Amino acid sequence: MIPLKDRVALITGASRGIGRATAIVLARRGARVACIGRDDNALHDVVEEITSTRGEAFSAFCDVRDEWSVKRTVEFVLQQYGTIDILANNAGLGIQGRVEEYTLADWRTTLDSNLTGAFLFSRAVIPIMKARKFGRIINVSSGAGRNGIAGYAAYCASKFGLIGFTESLGLELRDDGIQVSSVLPGSTDTQFGKRIPEDENAEQSERARLSPFEVAEAIANLCESNPNAWISELVIRPLVVKQ
Repeated sequence: MIPLKDRVALITGASRGIGRATAIVLARRGARVACIGRDDNALHDVVEEITSTRGEAFSAFCDVRDEWSVKRTVEFVLQQYGTIDILANNAGLGIQGRVEEYTLADWRTTLDSNLTGAFLFSRAVIPIMKARKFGRIINVSSGAGRNGIAGYAAYCASKFGLIGFTESLGLELRDDGIQVSSVLPGSTDTQFGKRIPEDENAEQSERARLSPFEVAEAIANLCESNPNAWISELVIRPLVVKQ
């Protein structure tokens, strides 16, 4: 196990849901946390919650779809903390719609937010991690990265793509002390998770949902994993309670 004490973690989409929970959990374990997102008020609340319990964190606005914004954010984190040990690519969104009615703008927004953003941030932090021969890059995909969902083709395409990106990047970096992992949460009790349709095959059951903190604890465990034990993919499923 690698303790997170004084490790620097950059978390995108940290204003709510899994990103918020991950920021809080990593800070509880001693990491210094950079909370990245586009909702300044919500980010402020996360930082305040962390610092109120003697954790260390700050927030920064960033549009993960914009190359310059990502570069500026990484430089700002380096100014504040001197390095980046952990990157959690969690920022994402899902715009519902059937393919024949879907606009190109919505397609690009979804792919750029969920996939291109992970590429831009990963590319930006790799030289920093290589120089220290240590790093953890956690890409938050989804069960929808393995199974298609009607009405969410763009979202599924982005999450399928994120898994492929993660697998390739992990192979590129495994000799540099950098572990790259995908996390695939099932149904999670977040604003977005509640909009995803239930499993059509689960007719006689009530689908349980993971809490964001259950997913965050799994992410934190990945960050602490032994250097010789590369967990390239972690699937987390909620229990299904039979009626």
